[in-house]
Amino acid sequence: MSNIHKLGNLTRDDINFPEHLTPEIVHTALFIHNAPSKEDITKRVDHSAKLIGDKAMTFVMALLILPMLMDNMAQSKEYKDFLASKKKTIN
Repeated sequence: MSNIHKLGNLTRDDINFPEHLTPEIVHTALFIHNAPSKEDITKRVDHSAKLIGDKAMTFVMALLILPMLMDNMAQSKEYKDFLASKKKTIN
């Protein structure tokens, strides 16, 4: 099997991925996310960090906590004020 990542008819060489969204980062996040238990999550995080390094692992962890950050932001006064101001502009 080739070591080329396929993306439809494109390969990794055809796309200029941002550093934080390479297939390696996304696949590692999915590998950790799909762990069957908390113990396995810890093992997968440790294993992955050794394989891809600290900077890449930081991007992986950021992807994994993104939903929580979005939920927290949606509860903030600033976000609620922003939504209210948009509603006034539309109406």
